[in-house]
Amino acid sequence: MTTLKNLKMLNIYKQIDKTSNMQKNPYEIVKLLLDDLSRIMHLLILEIDKKNAFLISKQRQNLKNTQKSISKYVTRSLTTIYSLQSSLDFDKGGSISINLFQLYEFCRCQIIKSFADNDNKKLKKAYDALNIIIGAWQEIKIK
Repeated sequence: MTTLKNLKMLNIYKQIDKTSNMQKNPYEIVKLLLDDLSRIMHLLILEIDKKNAFLISKQRQNLKNTQKSISKYVTRSLTTIYSLQSSLDFDKGGSISINLFQLYEFCRCQIIKSFADNDNKKLKKAYDALNIIIGAWQEIKIK
């Protein structure tokens, strides 16, 4: 269901790009996607930590529920990253678009590695880098 939400947001972004009376909305949509990705990555970090604790204490039922949450957050974050990468305009954005694409790709790779390895150390670095970009994105709106 959330995947559909992210795809709808991407479609809205594409429609807005063609509509002249909604000039502020692309910024807002990207901001929503960035904030959502940050939130989901944070929840994923917490769930991986919980999973590791449950593995140690052998709490199988809690482990099963936590794994479901992790799978959900991985799917949502990857869909959000795809939406962000698809929204980049390399012709107009130049090196900024390339750098953002690389950051999103770094986040994507760390999410997949964290899921596969059950270790979120590198995911935390990607999360921190993403939040720096979110801060810069907010500065753009202020100026």
